[in-house]
Amino acid sequence: MATEVEVHVNVHVHDGVGLIQLNRPEKMNAIGALTRKQLGEAIKQVERDDAVRVVVLTGSGRAFCSGADVTEMMADSAGMRTPEDVGNVLRNEYMPMLTRLRTMPKPVIAAMNGPAVGIGASYALACDIRIATPEAYLLEAFINIGLAPDGGVSWLLPRLAGTGIAYEMFFTGKPLSATDAHRLGVINRLVPAERLEDEVRELAGHLASQPRQALAGAKRAVVHALESSFEEALEFESYLQEAQAASPEFAEGVKAFLARRKKS
Repeated sequence: MATEVEVHVNVHVHDGVGLIQLNRPEKMNAIGALTRKQLGEAIKQVERDDAVRVVVLTGSGRAFCSGADVTEMMADSAGMRTPEDVGNVLRNEYMPMLTRLRTMPKPVIAAMNGPAVGIGASYALACDIRIATPEAYLLEAFINIGLAPDGGVSWLLPRLAGTGIAYEMFFTGKPLSATDAHRLGVINRLVPAERLEDEVRELAGHLASQPRQALAGAKRAVVHALESSFEEALEFESYLQEAQAASPEFAEGVKAFLARRKKS
């Protein structure tokens, strides 16, 4: 008789929104091997599904994600993972997922229902927009266990919060509260816990109604610009606008605009 596989990640698609929810509330959604596998499959699923226009990533219970499951990471049949094992998990499993979140041609919203720690913070920061409750925070506590930052956070956090904030978090292992993260622009919106689901649903629904190719173009432009000179960004924008100007989306948008102006 086959053993029933635990569901560590739930996926729901409704009205153009693909919701990915980490489902280990008893472990504050810590990520172990099974979670990584299911989360990787879930991210691929929502990226490839044409019915999904916007993606939402969140946690269940009181945490967004408490990071890697350290007990699982350290212990195997021999008692200890090798350094090469840790590096290979980062390269072969986390890297493709985080890169996919940043580059998929769909907006990705992190609904931060609680703390985002370690690799959990990387997932939140790799999303395009973050909406959080006051109880949420970002924590990079690698220094406390003798490790350097990973999961792309050394690239993401300085760009979002500035190098000074990033260094302080990396060097001290102290959290960045949702309030401070919102003040710095790392978190887009701060909402009461009871309003989080409605706020995210409203934003996701609005984005799902926007022109699909134009959303993809805006995301591509920002991702490209982060690695470009100003002149290169201008040139890439010209390429994107040229392609978009030839699309049905543009023709329909202009037609709708003119119709509204004529009415007014």
